Amino acid sequence: MQKINQIPISEFASLTNVTRQTLIYYDKINLFKPDYINDMGYRYYSIKQIEFISVITLLKELGMPLKEIKEYTQNKSPEYFLNLMTQQKKTIQAQKQHLEYNEMIIDDKIQLIKEAIQTPFDEITLQEIEESTFYISDDIANASELDFLLSINQFIDELKSHELFTSQPIGVISNRADIINHRYHNYSHLYVKIPNAKRHYENTITLKGQYLIGYHLGRDTNIEETYLKMIKEIENMHLNIGQYVYEEFVFDSVIKNNENEYITKIMIEVE
Repeated sequence: MQKINQIPISEFASLTNVTRQTLIYYDKINLFKPDYINDMGYRYYSIKQIEFISVITLLKELGMPLKEIKEYTQNKSPEYFLNLMTQQKKTIQAQKQHLEYNEMIIDDKIQLIKEAIQTPFDEITLQEIEESTFYISDDIANASELDFLLSINQFIDELKSHELFTSQPIGVISNRADIINHRYHNYSHLYVKIPNAKRHYENTITLKGQYLIGYHLGRDTNIEETYLKMIKEIENMHLNIGQYVYEEFVFDSVIKNNENEYITKIMIEVE
């Protein structure tokens, strides 16, 4: 006979936000059994079981396999429960840290795209760059196409190992000699902008001073046209090309479907 404090499965499901089908499944695998089953096979649960099912639900939501949850349910003890909760707290903290990291990346992307939308891409301007820190790769000069791709993967892994991988675009550096000799695709290093506070890493350089900044529209196969315009502008200003030139995508395949609408930012050090 059903007791007064026993709750039918449908009501228990509604009360605990666990579906009726899930409760039946938990019963079949001996994970969480009803308090009482009548002669007709109807399942009933006790109010005292609400806390237990809430713990199971919590562990499942945290990604704990049902097999491991079942192991606990069959070997309950205060010590086991304490250890279980301690481990799950560490899981939550790791997930929280990951979410905060993703939120930071999203905030950076929002800021970058807002700035890009307001940028007049048809202008070439001389700008004073405040002190900025770039983390750079090993030398990739004269690398084959395959080696270049491998260098990018290695660079990203290196950034992740130092916890420097963010939403900042990965750019390429060219030497003055290569630009003067029209070797616009012979890059010397990869780079990414990092916080100045992290300049203690070995592979960092500091940008500061005057740079001529322009933007190339379209694929990089005809980037020479933009470079020639910028070099002519440098000559008109009676300046010289500095040691390095920096390129980075502003709009790429993430933002645009058409390669002819890609935007590449070019920063030429001048002196």
